[in-house]
Amino acid sequence: MGWVWCQWLAQTPKEQIRKPIEALVERGMKLQTNAPGRRRYRGLHDLWLLHCGIFASGSKQLKALAEQVVDASGIDGEPLQNDGELYASAWCGMLKHWILGNRKKAAEQSEAIWGAYRYDIARVAAKPLVTKWLAGDWKSFANAQEKDFETLWERARRDRIVVSEKRDKIVVSMDVILPGVRWCWAHCGLALLAYRRAAEVATDPFWFPVDALACAERDL
Repeated sequence: MGWVWCQWLAQTPKEQIRKPIEALVERGMKLQTNAPGRRRYRGLHDLWLLHCGIFASGSKQLKALAEQVVDASGIDGEPLQNDGELYASAWCGMLKHWILGNRKKAAEQSEAIWGAYRYDIARVAAKPLVTKWLAGDWKSFANAQEKDFETLWERARRDRIVVSEKRDKIVVSMDVILPGVRWCWAHCGLALLAYRRAAEVATDPFWFPVDALACAERDL
């Protein structure tokens, strides 16, 4: 995911991003098939893989991936442990069912997220952002995006991720940014899914560059 983000920032042509990501997603889907009963970290694996697909896969591959990823119901009917896997699987399930067109089920999956024990390496988007996204209230969603970007910049300054700042230039240290924790990958995933369904979304020159939109097919 961090690699895709860097390609967006570098304004890499979408074809040069899509090809390696679709190969990665295809390999990940084969692993899902070859190890169907594997439970530990399956939710986290599927969550990362699904976001790679959201970021750069064509719509056909993304829908096929959504069919395969787990959700909060667990694997083979076995309940998930509340050790991070429920959290990751519920977020994954929310996206899965939204992509497949079942918004009611997506909303049901989201209910398991907020009280679940979370993986520190997989911090998802804030609840107000998710609520607007699930409701399909795209104007309010874009407003919530802007607030989230402001919060991210405030945090970056506080944590000294921002090295220097002038009126027309900000220098950021990428060395201390772990994509799963300090980058808004989940926010970007929601925004790109909304964009794939023709919603107007907000961007940010650093956190969610406009070049990200070029990688998303608008035909979900």
